[in-house]
Amino acid sequence: TPGPASTPGPATAPAGPRGPAALDVTVRRHHYDDGPLVLADVELRLAPGERVALVGASGAGKSTLAGIAAGIIAPTDGSVRLDGVPLTGADETTSRRDVALVSQEVHVFAGPLAADLRLAAPDATDAELLDALERVGATAWLRTLPEGLATPVGEGGHRLTAAQAQQVALARLVLTAPAVAVLDEATAEAGSAGARDLDRAALAATRGRTTLIVAHRLSQAVTADRIVVLDHGRIVEQGTHDELLAADGRYGHLWRSWRVPV
Repeated sequence: TPGPASTPGPATAPAGPRGPAALDVTVRRHHYDDGPLVLADVELRLAPGERVALVGASGAGKSTLAGIAAGIIAPTDGSVRLDGVPLTGADETTSRRDVALVSQEVHVFAGPLAADLRLAAPDATDAELLDALERVGATAWLRTLPEGLATPVGEGGHRLTAAQAQQVALARLVLTAPAVAVLDEATAEAGSAGARDLDRAALAATRGRTTLIVAHRLSQAVTADRIVVLDHGRIVEQGTHDELLAADGRYGHLWRSWRVPV
């Protein structure tokens, strides 16, 4: 079952446009049930419109922190605030509109492509759906669909590739127009043309939005306003790509060990 922010449902109130917001994430500690500590002493603030990349080795806690930031995981001890207002307790429609998550588990629902996209924006016109698809670079494959937006997709319909499904999810993000976007994507192999296309699509979909992206490929971090490095559940470094390379710390080690060209 997708997380509440990953596949927005029909809104019960008019969304209305909203500009980028500040996001403050505090995790004094987090663990699952009686398991080991996953995150500790994390203080992360995203300024309105800032693009922050979260990097770290596998198991560092990146996806957990992204889930907490998106409001789909409640921290064991901590809080998430949007423009100073706690996300916890916000009604579901408001939280989906304000903070949207695109995860590595993308769901394409059975039915016409237009209906799949309108899960994010029930009142969107065909022109708005086409604009969203164009923004994320989906126009070329859209033209190959026999019935365009009316083409059935998902189970029993036209099968979309993993990259195309991710573009549909990003188009939904464009249509939702959240104050904060959280991206935790890992569908395409590092260094592949598909991965580069998805990087461009993600940049386009989140332009002008406060964005937290879990950078599974370090190429996703290079263009960020700030890179936050997690190691064993703690923030150990922050800065731009150039600043962190010059510091020659944990990020520098990750960069040197990452052999795929940008």
